[in-house]
Amino acid sequence: MPSGVLAHWALADPDALLDDLTQEEFDRNDGRMPYWATVWPSALSLADAVLAGPGLAGRRVLDLGCGLGLVGLAALSRGAHVTLLDWEAVAVELARASAWASGYGAVEALACDWRAPPPLAPFDLVLGADVLYEERNAPGVAAFLASHLASGGEAWITDPDRVHAKDFEGVASRAGLAVVSRTPRPPVEGAVSVTCWRLRRAAEGAPAAGRPAGAG
Repeated sequence: MPSGVLAHWALADPDALLDDLTQEEFDRNDGRMPYWATVWPSALSLADAVLAGPGLAGRRVLDLGCGLGLVGLAALSRGAHVTLLDWEAVAVELARASAWASGYGAVEALACDWRAPPPLAPFDLVLGADVLYEERNAPGVAAFLASHLASGGEAWITDPDRVHAKDFEGVASRAGLAVVSRTPRPPVEGAVSVTCWRLRRAAEGAPAAGRPAGAG
């Protein structure tokens, strides 16, 4: 579990969303499943990394595929200006409500597809937990990161070593990103292993002074 206390809204029975999903809804939503309703081990691990990492005061941070917003809450607790983004509007509203209930006030939140987002200012840090769960996800995630990282910015992406994440580094490289580090994270509830990638735009070299670093 994360080393700090993060309170967030959750569903009493997230499995009910999957049980009630109709074929029509599945087709209408581009074949996407309601995975947002569960706090996955990768989110626990990434929230822990954020809580244990450097302060984020004044930094623009994006919780990409925020789900219930646990990682975004961790960044808020470290002083960041956080934007929550998920394709599911209900997830965004729940995450936003958790931020409000935790005393952070109104937080920027967007319900959109990361493959076709609205115009966004660049981010100093993009956080993504378990966003590589389908084979088609990696190219969209990598393209988003390459387009939305600020100069000197980083992305921290965690995954429980799913099969579809094995080629992520190659996909990221082709998108113009460089892997700063690939670090095994301590096991968390529900996952034997979690990997954290730190990525930057390929042309930028080593982390700049004062920028977030050290997610491992």
